[in-house]
Amino acid sequence: MPRTEVFDRPQVLEKVRDLFWDKGFNGTSMNDLVEATGLNRSSLYNSFGNKMALYKMVLIQYQEESQDIFQEALHRAENPLEAIHFIFENIVDAIIKDVEGKGCFSLNCKTELSRSNASIKEYLEKMQDRSIDFFQGLVQEGQDARLINTTETAEHYAYYLYSIFQGIRMTGILTRNRIKLEHIVKNSLQILS
Repeated sequence: MPRTEVFDRPQVLEKVRDLFWDKGFNGTSMNDLVEATGLNRSSLYNSFGNKMALYKMVLIQYQEESQDIFQEALHRAENPLEAIHFIFENIVDAIIKDVEGKGCFSLNCKTELSRSNASIKEYLEKMQDRSIDFFQGLVQEGQDARLINTTETAEHYAYYLYSIFQGIRMTGILTRNRIKLEHIVKNSLQILS
């Protein structure tokens, strides 16, 4: 008969995510995970697998939660160009609300592990492609509706928007000034007009 988990799984995953977020994958030991979660090693291994499996689990969970920025923008917007503006508005809000200045968990992962772990790199590439496809769809809709210029292809603009999105997240780690971040967004999105 399988053992029943006697701990709050979401709470444990949140503690694990915060630990990885603070110390990175390489800086986090199994002892750190035991201490942060209050679980013993065997419970961690039996419930979540090894350290990398646990890391991937919280990375995937973070990515899914991050998609809310995109979905919320779509629900508020009346057109694709407005949706793009709302996405960037939402990311500036998220940066300002990040009182600890921890930055984006996915970006931290990308800089730490994308060159040293093939499965993490593959996952991050899929997530990147998904975001670029999302932007490309919005741009194409905006171009079809004559809201976005056709100076560049929808694909080229999508890569541009994704790069700006990532850049603002990176800039927001050290620049926590809403006005400065909003100016970056404003200046960056003018290219679409």
